[in-house]
Parts: sequence; structure tokens; C-alpha cells
Amino acid sequence: MKRRITELHPFTVLCLALFTVAVATAANVWWLSCAVIVLCMAIGAVAGKARKLAALSGAIMLPTLLSLLMIHGLASRDSSPVIAAWGPLNLTFGGVEIATALALRTGVLVVVGLLCGLLIDKHQLVAAIDLSPAPPQAGYLLASTLFLLPQMMEKQHAIGEAQALRKAGTGGGLAGWLQRLRLRAVPLVLSSVQDAHDRSVHLAARGFPARGEHSRLRQVADSRIQRGVRWVALVCSVLVPAAILVPFGGAA
Repeated sequence: MKRRITELHPFTVLCLALFTVAVATAANVWWLSCAVIVLCMAIGAVAGKARKLAALSGAIMLPTLLSLLMIHGLASRDSSPVIAAWGPLNLTFGGVEIATALALRTGVLVVVGLLCGLLIDKHQLVAAIDLSPAPPQAGYLLASTLFLLPQMMEKQHAIGEAQALRKAGTGGGLAGWLQRLRLRAVPLVLSSVQDAHDRSVHLAARGFPARGEHSRLRQVADSRIQRGVRWVALVCSVLVPAAILVPFGGAA
């Protein structure tokens, strides 16, 4: 089961995620949002990603929930019953209800998005885009986005360690922080420019500009069933939310 989940085509995972988020957001029903979150956690557990998914989701949703409670729960001036009061601040039932509904809708987007990020292999995704009718430049741009930031983080960490060994930029306060920022920014930018120059020779092979056909070193497993699922998910991502929202719009 774990192998089947991790071997799904990246586009299949993305289409199913789009359908899930679209329907849950349009429905705006608390039990459906909770069911989607629980289902994502179950899929993460089967794939062996449950702990990481829970940690990342909690790190994002905890401050989000607190901010929503502060905005809608404490600062709300509605006439609903007061749950608790601290001086001029009142925690109202209506404010908590609104904050919870918004948090659940946001939680669906966060958990589904993080699950996609954990299940989809970046190399497979780039290869799938290369094999699709999409312009070849799209694969390179996506690869640059996915791999550039982690590489830059590793570089700036290595630069900081090297400067700490030389006792450079060790001052305190705002002046010390600005000095450390300057000492890290210059070599980081120069190394990034050098990397861009070194990789420029490979751009033609990735379709900059596209000329004829290119051989692909990586193949992504796909099937007719998965292609059918993707089309159904995309169509339903439009039709189902429309069917949910149109009656309310007409009644209004």
C-alpha cells in the first residue's frame, strides 16, 4: 500500500489535491474539513510520513489559529454570548465559531498541500513536466524553484560557519546583525552568480530554446486509469464547487 501511494504519478496527486481543496472550501462544512484532515493524516501514516506531516502542520496552524482567535474571538464586537472576559477583551461564542471555521478551511489547504509535498518526489515532478506537452522551460524553472532555496540555505549556513571560525561578524546588536548580513550576502550572491554561469551550458539541453526532440533520462510511470482519474478530478474540481455555490448565489 505504501509503495502504491508513493509511486502515483505526480499529476495524479496534484489533481486529487486540487479536487479535495476545492470541494472542502466550497462546502465550508466543519465535519467535511475534519474528515479531509483525518484522511490526509491516515494517508500520511500509510506512506510513513505521519509524524513529519503532523509536525509541519502544527507549526503552521498553531500560530494561524491563535491569530484568528485574537482577531475574531477577542476583538469581535458581536452580540453573541461571552465565554470569557479579560478587561476590555471578550472571548465570544460567535468569534470562536468564525475563527474555528476559518482555521478548518485553512487547515485543509495546509495539510493537503504539505501531504502533496511529502508524497511527490521533486525529481519525478520535474521529469513529468518534461514528458508532458508543457514547454520544456517549465521543467527547468520548477527545478530551479524547488532546489535553489535549500541550496542557498546550505550555502549561507556554511558561509556563516566559516566566518565564525575567522571571528568575523561577531558583534552584537543591530550593527552586528547588519555586519553579519553584509558578510554573508556578498559571497552568497557571488556564488549564486557563479552557479548560474556554470549551469548555463545545460540550458539548451533542457529547451532554452526548444529545438527538436530531446532524450529523457528519467521516465515516470503512468497508466490509462491514472490519466482518467486526473481528468475526472479536474472536471469535478470545477463542477462540484459550482453545484454547491450556485444555489446559494441564486437565493441571495
